[in-house]
Amino acid sequence: MRWIIGDIHGMFVALDALINQIERQDHSPHLVFVGDYVNRGPDSRKVIDRLLALPRASFVRGNHDDIFDLILHSQSFSSSPDGIDSMAAFTWFMQFGLDQTLVSYGADLAELQWLQVHPNFEKLTQMLRCVPDRHRQFIKDLPGVVEHPDIFVAHAMWNVDESDLAPSIESRLKGEAHLRHQIIWGRYSGEEIRRHKRWKRTGYFGHTPVLNYRDHEKPVPLTGPSIVLLDTAAALVPEGRLTALCADDGQMIQVSRRGEIIA
Repeated sequence: MRWIIGDIHGMFVALDALINQIERQDHSPHLVFVGDYVNRGPDSRKVIDRLLALPRASFVRGNHDDIFDLILHSQSFSSSPDGIDSMAAFTWFMQFGLDQTLVSYGADLAELQWLQVHPNFEKLTQMLRCVPDRHRQFIKDLPGVVEHPDIFVAHAMWNVDESDLAPSIESRLKGEAHLRHQIIWGRYSGEEIRRHKRWKRTGYFGHTPVLNYRDHEKPVPLTGPSIVLLDTAAALVPEGRLTALCADDGQMIQVSRRGEIIA
């Protein structure tokens, strides 16, 4: 069965517990991840190691992954929508947990903080050597969308008034930069979630924590016509959870950030 998994953000303990629980219930799962593997949490390196070892998994790119790509490779999927370079992206995302990511690879926190105040591209390049090639390639290869005949999975947003078929989302992303930006950076309003969509398939997304929406007070998926939001704030708040939802039968598995299974 297909299990769609929300934003991880370096929370290895929760991820490992969630995968183990899925495998106890489903002996041949296909895991599909909505992106944001790095930043905020303490164990981004261990998260990517765990993901690379999975036998059946698909991954899409989150905005945090895209910024990491920009920092590592000086270019990214969204073509740096704000016109920033890798040094500026580093300084910006040090505020959003990039320091935790690089420390997980062995970087020195004091040096990272110095570099944030004294930008130097050559020193940044030297510091990034701690990220192994296999992890760099994983980040570089992340696509904007995973599409199946009955569902599609993306990180942030697909316009509710845009068709999701004919042509495919993937083909449209190749030629339209604003759509690449939207699919990993956009956010839905509550009204858009409640609206009828032009889509023929159900879309699964992360990016915006469900707790951000009015009257949605529990860290459980937020649903509407043809849409499911799965960012249940695993790395943001103590009560946050990491969520997996089965696209085939609706089963849900959640774990706390400490790896406890939530009934």
